Amino acid sequence: MTWTRITDPEQAEGPLSAWFSTRMLGLRGKFGLMLTTGEVLRITCINALHESPHGVILLDVLLDHAGVPDGVDQAWQTKHYLGAPVPGATMATVNLAHVVTAVEFVVPEIVEPPDEKALLRRDEIDAGPGPLDPLADPLARPTSEVAA
Repeated sequence: MTWTRITDPEQAEGPLSAWFSTRMLGLRGKFGLMLTTGEVLRITCINALHESPHGVILLDVLLDHAGVPDGVDQAWQTKHYLGAPVPGATMATVNLAHVVTAVEFVVPEIVEPPDEKALLRRDEIDAGPGPLDPLADPLARPTSEVAA
C-alpha cells in the first residue's frame, strides 16, 4: 500500500478544509485538536499529512506543552489538554478520524476603525517647507538656528 505525503497547503485542501490546511500546515501557531475522547491535543504545527489509497489520513504534528492555554474561555478550561509527554518529545502522528474539531488558541486583539474626524484630507496635510535648492546661497536658506 502506497501512502501519499502532502506538505503543500494547496494540495491538502482536498482531504482537509481550506482553513485547516492553510493555517495549520507548515505554519507555527497555538492550535488544538479536539479528539473523539473529548481531550484536546495541543500542537504548534502540522508538518505533513499522509493519505492512504483507502482514504485514511494521518497528520504529522509538532506537540505543544500540555495544560490549559493562556486566556482560554471558561467553557474550554475544563477540558483535558494533552501535549508533549516529556520535554523534547515534540513529534507525533495523529489519525484524522479521531479529530472532531480544530481550534486556534490566539488572544484576539481588538482593532477599532480609525476615528474619521482624526483623519486628515490630503489638502489639510502640511508638508512643511519644500525641497531646498542645492544651488542657492547657503546663507539664504531657512534655518532653525537662532543667531546669538
